[in-house]
Amino acid sequence: MDETPAAIPEPLAVESDGLRLAALLYRPPEGAAAGAVLVCHGAGSRKENHADFAGRAVARGLAALTFDFRGHGESEGAADDGAEHDVIAGAHALAAAVGAPWLAARGSSMGAYLALSAAAARPRLFRRIAALCPADETAMLAGLDRLERQLAARDPGALAFGRWDLAAVRRYYGGRDLAAEVGGLGGVLVVHARDDESVPFAAGERLYRRLAGPRRLLAVESGGHTGIQHDAALQEVTLDWIVDVGLVVPGQTRRAAP
Repeated sequence: MDETPAAIPEPLAVESDGLRLAALLYRPPEGAAAGAVLVCHGAGSRKENHADFAGRAVARGLAALTFDFRGHGESEGAADDGAEHDVIAGAHALAAAVGAPWLAARGSSMGAYLALSAAAARPRLFRRIAALCPADETAMLAGLDRLERQLAARDPGALAFGRWDLAAVRRYYGGRDLAAEVGGLGGVLVVHARDDESVPFAAGERLYRRLAGPRRLLAVESGGHTGIQHDAALQEVTLDWIVDVGLVVPGQTRRAAP
């Protein structure tokens, strides 16, 4: 992995449905932020795992906010059917903290799903969205099945995956069809690895087909479900999309930690 530009964040507390969400705010070192990016992590991840992308955003003169969804990391509560509200609360907190002229979102897997769902409900929330290996309902429900089996077997790894209200999360994803819900939503870049072992590439294609313009689907040959999040070249492509400049498609990606 290429060296990430240094950026020192400041803690920020975000309130969502009465829960305190832990967040880290990254500001450009000089001058006002040209824009701001809300970074939405995937299931079982946390805010610190995306410091590399936040550093690259700061190098572009942008502010970035990474946060822990409810039930994850240092945030309160349990992952439930209200996590979409965390996206909206994070966006409002970021806008209030930096006063940037526009907001964008970058979501990975579950975070991409929730960011897109929030944007479909509130179309003016984000100017642009980058969705990396965006989860669909089938993938999320399959992940819940695996987690439930791990918990039943008292697998220590399940505890590191966060705190979950499994019944509530099943209600949220059960019966939904995000690809249908995002019809008319524009400004979205979908980046998906063909060898994604958790969310089939076809799910990203289906989502892309339902989006409005401007839109872009970037198919990456390798990287699995988590590698493209941390690939330096793809991070720059993501930022090109967010700041609305021409995109240059990179080569192969590498696998990395989630």
